[in-house]
Amino acid sequence: MIRFIVFHLRAVLTTIIAGVLFESIVRMPVPGYMRWFVLMTFVVFMSAMVLLVRRYVRIRLALWDMALLALAYMSTFLLMILTEWRTVIVLLEVLGALTVGMLVNILLSNTDTTPVYIKKAYRRMRGMAWVFVAAAMFITAYAVSFFFEQIPLAVLFLFVGATTSLCSYAIWRMYFQVPLQRFTIWLLIIAVMSMEVFWVIHLLPFGYMVLGFFAAWLWYLLLLLIRFHISAEGIRWKEQRRFLLSNAVVFIALLFVIRWI
Repeated sequence: MIRFIVFHLRAVLTTIIAGVLFESIVRMPVPGYMRWFVLMTFVVFMSAMVLLVRRYVRIRLALWDMALLALAYMSTFLLMILTEWRTVIVLLEVLGALTVGMLVNILLSNTDTTPVYIKKAYRRMRGMAWVFVAAAMFITAYAVSFFFEQIPLAVLFLFVGATTSLCSYAIWRMYFQVPLQRFTIWLLIIAVMSMEVFWVIHLLPFGYMVLGFFAAWLWYLLLLLIRFHISAEGIRWKEQRRFLLSNAVVFIALLFVIRWI
């Protein structure tokens, strides 16, 4: 255990720093200064991240990783302030702190000499972190539509379309080393489809957490199908039919189960 901590010291430090900052936000004694305090914690967090990794990684070459760190931190904060249960808040703090710690560990460990199977694992972890960010953005958009009815849905549509396009491209670029221009059409497609999903799910009689979860689920399925489609092998429908059918069954079952919770 001690050897693991020493070897991954920077990741452990990142986890501790993030956890302390998250807890300090929750325990902020003066609500009127919350926005400034949150901004300060974000600046402290990103400054600490730059100091921890700049000796080992060129920041300019790791902008996507740094952006993911920032968005993961922001996503955790957004979910924390949208949750009322203390137990869930603590779980989010732990999850968020472990996530940013994992991302720093990946950033520092992923080198040219890293074995391919390790790189694949890192890629999946990064992908799940981007999915976490997208889910947090969906939940935030639904929460805003609940609490601020004066904000037009068109604004939220654009927000959802932009954030899902960003997360989609961030994931796709890990699998396909091609210029952004090659993804333009697909990014527009997934943005429009995400906005449609946002609208349809919005009609369900659930809270914003559940709505965001369902919307992120459908977006992720779209993301996978488009990724498979633009790959050299294409979509293997024999395998994907079972995958989509199982997801459809679970999705419909959850609609009825959650309705009665």
